[in-house]
Amino acid sequence: MKKLLLAGALIGGAAPLASCVLQREEASPLIMNAQRDGEGCRITVNGERVTSEQLVELSRSTSRRLGIVLYDRDTPYKCIGGAIYSLQRAGLRHVYAAQWGGS
Repeated sequence: MKKLLLAGALIGGAAPLASCVLQREEASPLIMNAQRDGEGCRITVNGERVTSEQLVELSRSTSRRLGIVLYDRDTPYKCIGGAIYSLQRAGLRHVYAAQWGGS
């Protein structure tokens, strides 16, 4: 009887846990870098500088649904937030930001 209750508890507890796992949607996310550029911002994708409108177009033209914004420690939040907003405006389902590198 104890084994049956334990098995039921394990199975019952697995369903809510499975719903918390991020499902793999794409082989690779859309990754961009946000950096300070004087008084403005520099957003690059695959090493090429893009405007916020180009970022939206690029995001809409791909089947990727995950975006990652990488930024340096001294990058102003307006640059990071602008990149996040552009990706969300393009319809990406998941957008993450992470500090990368230093300075």
